Amino acid sequence: MNLPKGIAALGAAALAFVFIPLDAEAQRGRPGGGGPPVIEFFEGPNYTGRSIRVDGDAPDFRRMNFNDMPSSFRIERGYWEICFDINYRSRCQIFWEDAPQLTGGWNRQISSARPIDFRRGGREALMMFSEPNFGGEARLIVANTDNFNSIQFNDRARSLRVLSGEWIVCQHASFGGRCETLRNEASDLRRLGLDREISSASPTSQYTPPGTGNPGYNPAPNPGYNPGSNLRPGSVFGGTRGAQSTYYANPRISGAPVARCMSSFDQRACDQVTADALCRGEGFRAAAYFAITDQGRGNHYFIGQGRTAPSNGALSDVLCIR
Repeated sequence: MNLPKGIAALGAAALAFVFIPLDAEAQRGRPGGGGPPVIEFFEGPNYTGRSIRVDGDAPDFRRMNFNDMPSSFRIERGYWEICFDINYRSRCQIFWEDAPQLTGGWNRQISSARPIDFRRGGREALMMFSEPNFGGEARLIVANTDNFNSIQFNDRARSLRVLSGEWIVCQHASFGGRCETLRNEASDLRRLGLDREISSASPTSQYTPPGTGNPGYNPAPNPGYNPGSNLRPGSVFGGTRGAQSTYYANPRISGAPVARCMSSFDQRACDQVTADALCRGEGFRAAAYFAITDQGRGNHYFIGQGRTAPSNGALSDVLCIR
């Protein structure tokens, strides 16, 4: 289809993504707030002719004497699912910006429309942007997408917003490389070391760890991470080496205590996962013992991110075994 804002087609039953190139200013306002969702449909192109204003579910445009009539629409607020047939059937898409002239088979074909509240509706949604601070082109992703080449967005994301749910984003296709689990927005992906490096994403509810034959295979207990990928033997200081083990009373990497969690954005991949990752990075099989020390909220080193940031505890008394 060839809408002026370049929206990609999807089925009524399942939605993978929506592609809309927008300028930075357009991205900052209407979908997220400022009152209830509102859309106005027009009989003619460029918002001309007779119109109807909709502020809720409209399953059957026949009731408004406007079935198969719209040639353009203007969205004041919200995300809208718009469909060919009544009761939200047949071909449907999610829109959040104006369409001054419907083409690509959509002109005079709309029969139902409803607002989508991702947080309340149970739909998981991730918005990705080609520029920092939520500017540039955008992609709305609502399902497991294992290769961003399919949406013409490979290694292009520079900021993102989690609209609902929890999402895993990864450096490589098929969830390979380093991954992060996110619940909130990131206005500049340089802070995560993922600027122009994301090639796959999935809601955690749909995520399946890569198989052993996949370059992204991760044997760690928490899928979505590649513990130890940021470590090389000799990276961890403060150890006392024995014949088959090494003991780290207060391990440090790059001069900082080692954070108890793999990532500053995920409080689940912690403690044993991180201790095992530390030991594997030093060539051992696992951590037989560890403790957690409360060292305030100073900068600690996050193994899963390869950087320092404030955390709520650090590893201590780590015993690595072969």
